[in-house]
Amino acid sequence: MRGVAELATVLEPAGFVFVDAGEQWDEGGPFASGEFLRGDRRLELGVRASLRSVRYHFGDYVISHEDLVRGVRGTERIAGASEYPSFSEDPLAGFRHLRADLERFGAVFLAGGAKAFRALKKWVDKNPRKSGLAALERGPSR
Repeated sequence: MRGVAELATVLEPAGFVFVDAGEQWDEGGPFASGEFLRGDRRLELGVRASLRSVRYHFGDYVISHEDLVRGVRGTERIAGASEYPSFSEDPLAGFRHLRADLERFGAVFLAGGAKAFRALKKWVDKNPRKSGLAALERGPSR
């Protein structure tokens, strides 16, 4: 709940409320989940020792945090890397870094309309994330 409080500083002023889905168990052990809701938007969170899963839902459209940041950087030309995910021994670090990313990259989700979110999802789908050696490619040398 301390991590939720960190995110609430950005999400509550935008009209979101947190709904705790509680603790559950799977083959990996206990985990907690919940989501911030506002109308047909929700920010889905999953926690197992630290923040592990972040997905944005707007109506029927769903985007991972990584894809949201990549899409915003690609369409709005916002420079710089995201802070989340991070690697830290501090279980609250992920929440702090996600809050920073929401402040920097989250306007399309926090305040934008459905049309803008759909356009972002379309861009993400048309521009898949590079992986393997392709992710390291810089283009031709000059």
